Amino acid sequence: MGYLNNVTGYRDDLLANRAIVKHGNFALLTPDGLVKNIIPGFENCDATILSTPKLGASFVDYLVTLHQNGGNQQGFGGEGIETFLYVISGNITAKAEGKTFALSEGGYLYCPPGSLMTFVNAQAEDSQIFLYKRRYVPVEGHAPWLVSGNASELERIHYEGMDDVILLDFLPKEL
Repeated sequence: MGYLNNVTGYRDDLLANRAIVKHGNFALLTPDGLVKNIIPGFENCDATILSTPKLGASFVDYLVTLHQNGGNQQGFGGEGIETFLYVISGNITAKAEGKTFALSEGGYLYCPPGSLMTFVNAQAEDSQIFLYKRRYVPVEGHAPWLVSGNASELERIHYEGMDDVILLDFLPKEL
């Protein structure tokens, strides 16, 4: 059933599977297990829902391929919902809070709760993005703000001293 790698139909082996889901703990989806989902507002896109509260997650995340002129012009996010977009490949144009962002590979946009983001593929070839949304959990005395950047410009931090585990802070960590 994997539309991204064109491996479709039933598996040949009884033990071959497409996904492992441990409710409330993790979901492991192989490329063979990615299916297209129809999501209102997404036009000329192939979208896969990766995680949802139905799997025990506190968020929803998506893998989206935007074909030529594909995107979401209705708005992604909403009241009480914070959202994040990351460009895996290609070029897109995103808008939020009256600002326009030209995002290429590694580009990202965080929208605080109440801000809608729209986006469209900015090239003739496909672009691929990762989308994330969740209900915002307030921190007393602090309010989030719109953040955009590119992963290539972020400091690489060796997580807990491990040379092979690199941490990137996409959002400001200072309150």
